[in-house]
Amino acid sequence: MGPQQRGFLRRVTVGMSGQAFSRIIQAGYTILLVPLLIRAWGVDGYGQWIALTALTSYMGLSNFGLVTTSANEMVIASGAGDSVRARQTFQVSINLTIVVVLPLILLLVAGLSLIPVSRGLHLSQINTSAARVIIACSGITLWFQTLRGLMVAALYATGSYGFAYYVQGVMKLCELTGLALVVSLCAGSQVSAAIVVALVAFVELFVIAVYARRAAPWARIDLRAFDRAWIRSQAKPTIGFMVSNLATAGLMIQGPRVVLGAFLGGPAVALYSIYSTAMKFVDQLLLTLVMPLEIEIAHASGRGDFKQIHRLIVFGTHIAWALFLCVSAGLLLFGPIVFRIWTTGRIEFNYGLMALFMCMSAANLQGRVSLHALISTNRLYGVSFLILICATISIGLGALLTRLMGIDGMVLGGIGGEVVNSAVVIVAVSYWLNKPLRGLLADFFNFKESLGQLRAKSLQAWGRLRPQT
Repeated sequence: MGPQQRGFLRRVTVGMSGQAFSRIIQAGYTILLVPLLIRAWGVDGYGQWIALTALTSYMGLSNFGLVTTSANEMVIASGAGDSVRARQTFQVSINLTIVVVLPLILLLVAGLSLIPVSRGLHLSQINTSAARVIIACSGITLWFQTLRGLMVAALYATGSYGFAYYVQGVMKLCELTGLALVVSLCAGSQVSAAIVVALVAFVELFVIAVYARRAAPWARIDLRAFDRAWIRSQAKPTIGFMVSNLATAGLMIQGPRVVLGAFLGGPAVALYSIYSTAMKFVDQLLLTLVMPLEIEIAHASGRGDFKQIHRLIVFGTHIAWALFLCVSAGLLLFGPIVFRIWTTGRIEFNYGLMALFMCMSAANLQGRVSLHALISTNRLYGVSFLILICATISIGLGALLTRLMGIDGMVLGGIGGEVVNSAVVIVAVSYWLNKPLRGLLADFFNFKESLGQLRAKSLQAWGRLRPQT
């Protein structure tokens, strides 16, 4: 095994361990937060909190996808050995976050504060003043997270991404602890919860910034650094990711919560959120592998190693299906017991509704790793508009079916959108890698080869660990 392969295995191993820690904490955070908030605010109050934070999440579009595209550019430049381009990307991105993103967030906060949000989303437990404070806290949290993302990008570029994952996990644990203290012991409202989230985001930004300054010597802030040519070169990748993020996170994930809040109120939002959270456990497990793979795909793209990119995408897709089957089997076997404990008996487990959410997760799964490959190499510009069209039609169909069938209708609309979006990204990856679509699909369903490769790698690793006789 050569030095390059050893370095790759070391980075991926450390990255996966950090991701595993972060995702375990994230999964625990997501699972424990539901009974915590339901006990404090009731099902209706919890649903109102989810609906309002779903609406404020649209402010995330204010950074235009700058964090992800800039991070990818830094990693690609580092993979090509171009530290000058990596430094330029870092400095210009930081400056744009200060002079463009921050004023835009402030305008969005002011605009949302003028809208009668409490009446539109049926927020009986959150009055207008409280909604404005929550919107303001969400805005400042978003700005802290944008700056943090750029600092983390410098760690990604140097291969030190494991540390960022560990910090993320610790901060989530601190956030959960803070929320538990505020809403349980101090009888805190939704406003106090929003303040806790903002404070934790600031602390995480500070810790990551200090470490990034040590790990990446070229990651230095220079407020004079503006390059119009660089900004023009990043326009298409940034627009591509922003549109894709609007389609996936804005419409497919948060859209149903906003629509259900407007049509059916807090209890419907809570029910949808809890079932989708149960399936989100697949995402948490999958991202443990996908996030390190995404960085390695960007490095491989910088080297022009398309065979490695193809292997990583296929391997990631196979792991995704294995995780989905395990989680689905667990939910089908133990779902009623888990829901009774998890929601303190307030939300009943329904096999029919759970089956619909599983179908939606499976539809998303087939193209999930392919989408991350396109994101990590800034190749979303054309594809993102097709994804947005499909997502818009999906939400429109879901809203229409909600009028007729309730929550089941919204899930059916989501299934249709996820199927089409997966097909779109797989075709895009096939074109990018110059591989026949039929051959790529055959590789996706050739689990035997991946199992054989995994077995060979395991035996090779075991051979190195065995004591020599």
